Amino acid sequence: MQQTIQLRQLAARSATAFLLAVLCVYPLYIDKFSNLGVVKFTGVCTLSWAFCLWIGALALVGATPRPGRFSRKDPTLWALGAFVLTGFISTVASLSPVSSFWGLGGYYGGFMMVLFTAAGYLTVRAFAPQDLLNGLTFCVGITTAIVTVLYVLNIFNIDLIGTYADTAVIERAQFFSTLGQKNFNSGFMAFALPLVFYAFLVARGVRHTIFYGIPAFFGGLALAVVDAEGLALGIGAAVLVLMCQKMFTTRTLRRIAVIGAFFFFHAGWMQYMRTHFYTQGGKPMLAALGHFGLDGFLICTALWALLRFGLRGREIPLWRAGRVVAAVVVGAGALLYALANFWPGFPSLGRLDDILIINDDWGTYRGTAWRITWSTWLDQPLWRKIVGVGTGMMHTAMMAWAGSDVTERMKTFYAAHNEYLEQLLTTGLLGLAAWVWFVVAHLRRAAKNWLRPGVAPVTLALVSYLAHAVVSIRVSMIFPEIMLLFGLLMVFCRAPEEEALPAEKPRHGKAKKAKAELPAKPGLVRTWAPPAVAAIVMMAVCGAASRVIFGFLF
Repeated sequence: MQQTIQLRQLAARSATAFLLAVLCVYPLYIDKFSNLGVVKFTGVCTLSWAFCLWIGALALVGATPRPGRFSRKDPTLWALGAFVLTGFISTVASLSPVSSFWGLGGYYGGFMMVLFTAAGYLTVRAFAPQDLLNGLTFCVGITTAIVTVLYVLNIFNIDLIGTYADTAVIERAQFFSTLGQKNFNSGFMAFALPLVFYAFLVARGVRHTIFYGIPAFFGGLALAVVDAEGLALGIGAAVLVLMCQKMFTTRTLRRIAVIGAFFFFHAGWMQYMRTHFYTQGGKPMLAALGHFGLDGFLICTALWALLRFGLRGREIPLWRAGRVVAAVVVGAGALLYALANFWPGFPSLGRLDDILIINDDWGTYRGTAWRITWSTWLDQPLWRKIVGVGTGMMHTAMMAWAGSDVTERMKTFYAAHNEYLEQLLTTGLLGLAAWVWFVVAHLRRAAKNWLRPGVAPVTLALVSYLAHAVVSIRVSMIFPEIMLLFGLLMVFCRAPEEEALPAEKPRHGKAKKAKAELPAKPGLVRTWAPPAVAAIVMMAVCGAASRVIFGFLF
């Protein structure tokens, strides 16, 4: 019994280090930018399989998951199996099975990525502890701050280690981490910012408020500089979901006002810098609010002061009003979209037309990518509509469909810029249905356990990413993190778990009724320094080893 507990605790510490490595260290993994996702996924692939082998070794000598973590009737596990199975079928039936297995020729990591992310999901779900949220969130906040600063440096053409020489998309603001190009960066921010902002929203006391407020400050900078429409869509969706929850009160709104002040401060500063100094890269949709940076900052500050001093510490529920606002926003958006696209005489709404009217030029030619992906799928025979053309085969299938009518713009698309459309084309109706089942099963479990610690921030992070996926691409730099968050969500959805202590035999036939004294919890540094160091070492070793193990792919 005692040995089993010790092995389980060792597996839990290993899972913590693994999560830190993937969520916090891997996004900073130094590698030159490439359009091919295979170059990026080998480091985290090696890391994931090494971790799974380690957990497998612990399981062989007696480490077992806590009771109840897996159940034969659990729909989330069946959905995971369906997702893996449909990926296998589409790979076998692919236009190029070898390319689909390894992810050659596309951003997506291929079926290999499906396999190692599924294995990582299961091991995290089996052994990750329930009390790691606060430290994990802070470490994600540190990574967010570093990524944001690097992004801003490169906007001003400050290249720290000379990686522009052979970059594929030189005009984009890039930096030397694995995230590379702006769409990959926005995918990271789509799930990282909700975690960072939520920690600040619920922080209590001056120390914790400052502790989580610093990453939130840099999060506001990320919103103002990351050039991607998907990030605005993802964060907006997460905010609407938050407003509908019963935890949404005047205190939450007060903290949101502080985050708003952070954003307008940075947006106004970036607007000034873009006007007076050279910058590269595009201008984010949210950055347009930089024209009103000072006004927005003052409004958010006044709202914070009103809620802070006007209510004199009272906390008033706002979730009913939040649900009304969310319904109005979603309803108005759907109505405007329908009118702008299907009513020929609908008047122009100015710059909003660029967002509402879907055409080939929409979202930096995303409309073209959507049209050709949909048309390519419609042109496939029935059996390929069902099983797909193979993971990563979007470009190959599209070129075959276009034939002599292909344009120079079409040739640039190696992804559909919509995860769900890409899933439909590459893994067919079966693959898309399996992924939707997987997502819905997890979100339903989260909705039933919203008030459990950790469920709300991870759910908001996933909602943000899933909304972001409507206008972005699934890439091997981001998808492993998302699968681990799904696994961590299932850990947080469980009732609080306590490790059973082995019973002591009574002495002289008499049991002593003495309360067991709980050991004092170690400090923050002693708790998180060892797994953080282990995460850095794991990523460094596995990143270097991946060049040898997967050298044939480079």
